[in-house]
Amino acid sequence: MKEGKLMPLIFNFESRKVVIFGGGRVGERKARLFSEYAPTIVVSKEFTSGLIESNRIKLVKIQGELTDSHISQHIRESFLVIPATNDPLLNERISNISRGEGKLVDRVDKVGDIVVPSIIRRGDILVGISTLGHSPAVSKFLREKIEGIIRPEDVRMVRLQREVRNILKKKVMDQKERQKILWNIMDDDEVWEGLRESYEKAYKLVCEKHI
Repeated sequence: MKEGKLMPLIFNFESRKVVIFGGGRVGERKARLFSEYAPTIVVSKEFTSGLIESNRIKLVKIQGELTDSHISQHIRESFLVIPATNDPLLNERISNISRGEGKLVDRVDKVGDIVVPSIIRRGDILVGISTLGHSPAVSKFLREKIEGIIRPEDVRMVRLQREVRNILKKKVMDQKERQKILWNIMDDDEVWEGLRESYEKAYKLVCEKHI
């Protein structure tokens, strides 16, 4: 996989199964992340106490050797497969089988089909940060830096823009005119001041001045 071909996307994982091979610390970290967004299964001989105590993650305990047939069986209904065992050769085999069956693969040892970014979520504002796995420390540094930039009024502005945009679609037929009104709202210092106090105050002000 060439890194130059990667591009950022925001994807809906609802009802799309994620299967992780490996119940160690890396598998647990991946499982905790994905279980917030998707049905998540961890396949392993052993599991960390954190995985055992989780009530959101399904655990599948395997006995003996993990054959190609067993791997295919476990990933049959999956959307994303994550090889996270402590055996590099097994991880490679899981990756090859998964790709052969049309599954996306998230590698923990190198760039796979996807790269999971460091995520910032503030209301309807979603930011993903990635160094393509080259420096997790820089990803964390940038995340903490950007977290300090996003203010509560920025989150309220997203809500305000969404509601005003829906109103304008019914009242203003010209798309360029709607866009101009929405930009004027963001350029209005009084609106931002209102947002710092409350959403309701800003909304009332917008209705009086811009709609």
